[in-house]
Amino acid sequence: MSVYSRDLFNVSGCDISSIPLSDVEKDMVQSVIDGSAFTNPIESAMGEVQGQIGGVLAEINAAGPGISFTNPETGEATTTFDFLSSKLGDLNSGIDDYRVHSVRLSGVSISKTIGSDSPYGFGGIQGEYPGLAGLQQVAQTYNTLKETFRDPAQAAQDNYSPIFNSLFGPGNDLIRSGQSLVEGDVANFMTNFPTGSEPGVGGELAALGAQISELQSNVTNLINDDNLQYEFAVDFIAKNTVGLSVLQMLDDPCFGTRLLEKIGSSNLKETAGI
Repeated sequence: MSVYSRDLFNVSGCDISSIPLSDVEKDMVQSVIDGSAFTNPIESAMGEVQGQIGGVLAEINAAGPGISFTNPETGEATTTFDFLSSKLGDLNSGIDDYRVHSVRLSGVSISKTIGSDSPYGFGGIQGEYPGLAGLQQVAQTYNTLKETFRDPAQAAQDNYSPIFNSLFGPGNDLIRSGQSLVEGDVANFMTNFPTGSEPGVGGELAALGAQISELQSNVTNLINDDNLQYEFAVDFIAKNTVGLSVLQMLDDPCFGTRLLEKIGSSNLKETAGI
């Protein structure tokens, strides 16, 4: 039972504004709302490699900790299989982070539940980074501005896609390389050193750990590169927006032009003729 009732306006006879959409267009908008409009093109690859990691971790758990081993990166004492489990766990966490990132870039995050336990906020945002709507607007504006100021002698180029770069191939390629590493080198290691205590295990394990760490680092770098492309585009748009606003100020002799007379450099005022 409601605590109160809303006292709504009587809209009889009112001309209420609306957006003229066809039934098909309304269905398309609804598909975004219910989460059926978008798909993450990297999801299948991520699921496969994480499934393989889970299988190896199950093998390790059944085999035991292995033998004493010095972590080649930290110098700390551990065991062979504890070291490998830690490395694979770190890689698994890195893929989880990439899932959050790629789900946002692909628009899938828009329909995700928000709340204290969700990495997504309203509109599919992730922390300081926007969801698909914001990303698309930034990419489109950046692409338009780059084209506006392009030297006509230079060929046109795509300045839209870098923000979404990891969805167009690099992300899938990197995750697939992780799949090859786990089902290839890691699986071979488990075949050759099933108890983690065989002769020569230390050198093989150190090399394998370095491969896993490099892959995890590449996943992190891929996320960071996408975000840096977005940040660069936002900065470019902001600075060019100020530049375009100067042109508008020059059309205003009473205020804008007079302000430019005070704050404009000698070069600007000479170019603008003020």
